[in-house]
Amino acid sequence: MSLQTNLINIVLVDTIHPGNIGSVARAMKTMGLKRLSLVNPRVFPSGESNALAGNATDVLENAKIFTSIKDAIMDSTFVYATSSRDRSIQWPLMDAEAAAIDICEEVGSKKEVSIIFGKEDRGLTNDELELANKLIEIPANPEYPVLNLAMSAQIISYEILKASSINQNKEWRDYPEVNSKQLQMLIDHFIETAIDIDVIDPDNPKKIISRIKRMFTRLQPDEMEASFMRGFLSGIKKKLK
Repeated sequence: MSLQTNLINIVLVDTIHPGNIGSVARAMKTMGLKRLSLVNPRVFPSGESNALAGNATDVLENAKIFTSIKDAIMDSTFVYATSSRDRSIQWPLMDAEAAAIDICEEVGSKKEVSIIFGKEDRGLTNDELELANKLIEIPANPEYPVLNLAMSAQIISYEILKASSINQNKEWRDYPEVNSKQLQMLIDHFIETAIDIDVIDPDNPKKIISRIKRMFTRLQPDEMEASFMRGFLSGIKKKLK
């Protein structure tokens, strides 16, 4: 597999059953992926995880544990999240096949990618979903659209493997895109400035803050663009003093 799979970060959030962690590790390794991040797993390490991982215990042994999603994805330039949750503010949505093609192109340009999976009984919250650039939806029978965690990871990992064999990427950017941490800092700076100039009422922000987050994650600014925007916002603050 020619794809740099170390740049693909599979993130499991608040996983309840340790066996599911092992099953995801097995699904990943079968499709050539190896980098696993765990955010507040209920039980880990676990003999049950090891048993269900089969010969993928090396994925478990190298897994990293985090206390927040933001820490787990901070170095990623692109962040995807799996979702079946209805949202009042819509987010860019892709099916697994289209997302895999994008992911292979991004990794082919030496960009780190994170793919976030929520816990078994409720998935990801809206606030957690807003950390992603795009959402991935796996089409399923509308009468029973239920996939367990390992099934979801297997499908997306398979689509990445399939897409990697046909991927031919041409990079057009002259500066690298900001990573997740830099993007969140820019969003926070923008919102703070908007509040300072009374464009946003902090006591009644309605849905505008979610729309601002969506705008910046969709635009995916590069480091030069983000630097200019941060300087522009700082200039506004200086004028207010």
